[in-house]
Amino acid sequence: MGRAPLTNREIYMKTKYKIKNLWTMVPLLVLAALFIFLPILSMIKQSFTMPEAGTFTLNNYKTIFTDSVYRVATENSLYLSFLSTIIGLILSFLIAYSVNELGQKGQGRILSLLNMVSNFAGLPLYFSFVVILGNTGIFVLALKAIGIELATVFKLYSMQGLMLMFIYFQIPLGSLMLVPAFQAIQPAWKEAAELMEASSFQFWTRIGIPVMLPSLLDTFALLFANAITAYATVLLLVTTSIPLLPVKITTMFTGEMTPQREMGSTLAIWMIVIMLAVICGCNLLKKLLYKGGSGS
Repeated sequence: MGRAPLTNREIYMKTKYKIKNLWTMVPLLVLAALFIFLPILSMIKQSFTMPEAGTFTLNNYKTIFTDSVYRVATENSLYLSFLSTIIGLILSFLIAYSVNELGQKGQGRILSLLNMVSNFAGLPLYFSFVVILGNTGIFVLALKAIGIELATVFKLYSMQGLMLMFIYFQIPLGSLMLVPAFQAIQPAWKEAAELMEASSFQFWTRIGIPVMLPSLLDTFALLFANAITAYATVLLLVTTSIPLLPVKITTMFTGEMTPQREMGSTLAIWMIVIMLAVICGCNLLKKLLYKGGSGS
């Protein structure tokens, strides 16, 4: 038998419930409009504006690809973001796997620790690295005392130092994202694989990782966005000596003798486009994988 049609009262109550739920979202929508959508719309408008003249132009976007300063900033940001995301994702996967093997109490303690460390960025992170790996850091002086000059192979105030710091703050966030994903792996699957004499490597490459792939792609997109927008740590460590998009954007608005808001807005929109391209690419790949899996 088919479902009976809703009465007028049921329709009224259902509509009233939906409207009530929408009202609870008003504060969130207002905040999003004031601090996300309106600033983005303002930046889009400024990015197509000729400095001083105030007329429409595409030269700001042309400058991004032709001026070596902006091109190098883009290349450095992409290099740091992609590499730190890939390394961070691999290490996060291993940590999340280890956490998943612990008991409930152990998992709770490690997750609390990861949650705390994931918020350890900016000035505290910079200070910690300087104390340990700076020119007069504890680790550097300890190695120097036994005749090893760390400065010959590693310099904190360089791209190497930035990469290490980026990987450090990627790992806790990636681990927190992946720990729940391991719960999708059923113990019965492992038992079946063992009965079929499949190795652990075969299980993870053929069953485990494919099942977790959507979560891995989501985590990759999140870590990439987290890396490419990192600002405070970069500014404290290398100031403007290594051109990166977030620092360049800031100097366009506040750090220059004459603010270049149009170019700053253009760079900000360019960075948003890069993030959206990576996020959309990950989502498209997930859809293709789902489609391929359902069609097989």
